[in-house]
Amino acid sequence: MNINRLKEAVHRFEEDLGGGLIACDVFDREGLSIYGINSNPQACALFGRITDMIDESLEGSGFPDMEYYTIFAKDNKMVLVAALDEKYRFGCLIDRNRTTPGLVFSVALPKLLEDLRQAISS
Repeated sequence: MNINRLKEAVHRFEEDLGGGLIACDVFDREGLSIYGINSNPQACALFGRITDMIDESLEGSGFPDMEYYTIFAKDNKMVLVAALDEKYRFGCLIDRNRTTPGLVFSVALPKLLEDLRQAISS
């Protein structure tokens, strides 16, 4: 894993969201944060478990593997969690008052996922 590339990818994502990123972490399946901005260890642990349950449910149902999921929360906030590979996850909290889902899903997220996967595999 190339930590410097990982950090660069996260900071580019933060810039792309134009102030809409509240917090984020790259974490492993056990919920241990590798790198984050305004890290939240409890969220890493919780979303690690939730992501594993979703993965198992999809596999057991014969559905395709998950790439990411979102939760639209109160106060115009959005939680986004992505499975980067078998071991690593990315999770973030976004303020939709400061950025739009269109920007997140069409521009920032695809670039971020590609950059994070490259950083993890190098």
